[in-house]
Amino acid sequence: MSCSSNKDRDYEAQSQIINQFLKQVNHKLVVMSGKGGVGKSTVATNLAIFLSNQGYRVGLLDVDVHGPSISGLLGLTNLKLNTSGSRIHPYLYNENLEVVSIQGLLNQPDDPLIWRGPLKIGIIRQFLSDVDWGPLDFLIIDSPPGTGDEPLTVAQTIIDCKAIIVTTPQEIALADVRKSIHFCEKVNMPILGIVENMSGFICPTCGNTHDIFKAGGGEKTASDYKIPFLGRLPIDPSIVTAGDEDRSIDTLNHNIKIEMQSIIDKLINLLPINQKGAEESMKVAIPLVSGKLCTHFGHCEHFAIITVNDGRIIKQELLTPPPHAPGVIPNWVADQGCTDIIVGGIGEAAQAILQNRGVKVTCGAPSDTPENLLDKYMKGELVDSGNSCDHEHGHSCGGH
Repeated sequence: MSCSSNKDRDYEAQSQIINQFLKQVNHKLVVMSGKGGVGKSTVATNLAIFLSNQGYRVGLLDVDVHGPSISGLLGLTNLKLNTSGSRIHPYLYNENLEVVSIQGLLNQPDDPLIWRGPLKIGIIRQFLSDVDWGPLDFLIIDSPPGTGDEPLTVAQTIIDCKAIIVTTPQEIALADVRKSIHFCEKVNMPILGIVENMSGFICPTCGNTHDIFKAGGGEKTASDYKIPFLGRLPIDPSIVTAGDEDRSIDTLNHNIKIEMQSIIDKLINLLPINQKGAEESMKVAIPLVSGKLCTHFGHCEHFAIITVNDGRIIKQELLTPPPHAPGVIPNWVADQGCTDIIVGGIGEAAQAILQNRGVKVTCGAPSDTPENLLDKYMKGELVDSGNSCDHEHGHSCGGH
């Protein structure tokens, strides 16, 4: 077999691993900027920290391989990423926030990476395939400025990723933001919103705000392009001090902290997110034969029983149902505490038993793996056909 064929197979295998991981991530956000020096990494870092402080499980990935900043902002510069075999273990910044940066793989913190495009693309894919992230509510990706290899790789690899664009108010920055907007349009990446950073200077002596770089440019650009404006963050010397002391701005008792929380609130309102403290929990049953949905509800080999909390799978069981007899299996499903069941076809009597016991029945599902079916179900892509026949045998299950 040729070397190119082996490479193609390896690439496809890696793509499958990446896709399996991304199915466990509810929201993927890439933080972009048209030019450097606008505070993009600071915004990305504090988005991750504020969300994690509110109880969301967050992964923060720094894909700026030439100028990684995340480790420095979080005080992780001199720490190496732990590995076991081919697996990479992220830094655990707090109980809800995991962090990965190329900085953690360098022999010396100040070593430069002199890489061309293919190597950069490879390391980004490796950070998605070889890192033990686990299920996440958010994956926040800090991309380098511009519209080069890194944001393009993110857009092509994470097809449901959304962009947050960071800018400063002056026109030279806004011109580059417009390029970022057009980039997102070309690669079909939705823009979640724009953040205007360094919007005014807060005097540490008098507390007044002075518009050194003007103000309002980011909001106007958002309005012109009909993009949500998430908010503005002022220049504050305490942010610089906090960064140098490895403290994030969530530790500051300042107006800037209020502004950042306002950005988080708008972000949450723009996404289909359950507020923490009001999580939805469900237990989904799926009848299986040979690992896929069994269209004959009463004669399946096993049931996948999957517990979901706040959109994340927290437990998955494979249980053998009791022997086939009228009414037995639907009652057994309800006895397991299931709230939902996904079936191909089901008899009217069985459906009535389940519904009377508070189990939501969705009929007409295709033969597929339980993971894929659950993913479609949670995205609202499985619609109840109302079909109560047994697809395989063409007769009613009669309550089986």
